[in-house]
Amino acid sequence: MRAIAVRKFRESPEPMDLPKPEPAAGEILVHLAAAGVNPFDWKIADGTLEGKMPHEFPLIVGVDGAGTVEGVGPGVSRFKVGDGVYGQFLHAPVGRGTYAEYVAAPESIGIAEMPRGMYSHQGAAVPTAGMTALAAMDQLGLSKGQSLLILGAAGGIGSYVIQLASYAGILPLAATRGPHRDFLIKLGAARALDSSLIAFPDDVKMAYPDGVDALLDLTNRGPEFAKNLALVRPKGAVASTIGAVTAADLAPRELRGVNVDLTPSPELLERLGKEFTQGRLRIPVEQQRALEDAPAILQLSRKGELRGKTILKI
Repeated sequence: MRAIAVRKFRESPEPMDLPKPEPAAGEILVHLAAAGVNPFDWKIADGTLEGKMPHEFPLIVGVDGAGTVEGVGPGVSRFKVGDGVYGQFLHAPVGRGTYAEYVAAPESIGIAEMPRGMYSHQGAAVPTAGMTALAAMDQLGLSKGQSLLILGAAGGIGSYVIQLASYAGILPLAATRGPHRDFLIKLGAARALDSSLIAFPDDVKMAYPDGVDALLDLTNRGPEFAKNLALVRPKGAVASTIGAVTAADLAPRELRGVNVDLTPSPELLERLGKEFTQGRLRIPVEQQRALEDAPAILQLSRKGELRGKTILKI
């Protein structure tokens, strides 16, 4: 089968012809129609999970995908041949990824039936970013009428957070580097800001002199993360999806902080599916590219140059 893989950590992904997998007990075999691109994909290829989970090589890149169940192993009960499914297919051993024509994975992980009206290219854009966004909103625990400043808002996670916040009655202030105002406003941002401008902190303080109720930072660590905490009201909430929150940074303003911990699950996908079918969730697919374009697309992802979600057609 066609696949995009690496032969060892930190090599450049390349097209390969690899054996079609077979489903083991408790596993489903999915004929993939599309794979979603995430920064996590190239991080795995670089070895971010080395020592944490077993790996196999060649390591097929990709965790998100959507397609049709083509086979089931013994003991499978949730799915049957012909079901349309989407999800995050990451499992041990790492390396059985979604940048391929087929993937086999346990039925128990974060995989669900695609909701009515969702196409495969949309389904592949949802899992990791959508579930992370939903987990972040759950862990921040904001109430209707409160304000949320989102840094790095033009990416996949931010695109979903803006919408989830807006429909929950929370006011999303969407900030990103560069001129993405129209894109962010269309998603439901109450305000769209350019965080690369010197005037950015003043713009936030002008709108919220006492500070926003919460900050979700999707991009910054260390000093860059810490300096933006001054934009949050005392005893407000702060969250990071990249592990940037530390107790020392939070203490001076008595902030409540969380490093968002995503545990992929069918339940999260079903909640997102409900938002989609009820018309409250737009899936921000910005471009669809051929599977063979994956190496070039991953380079753009490394540079932070992708907006919304990019999908690989298989």
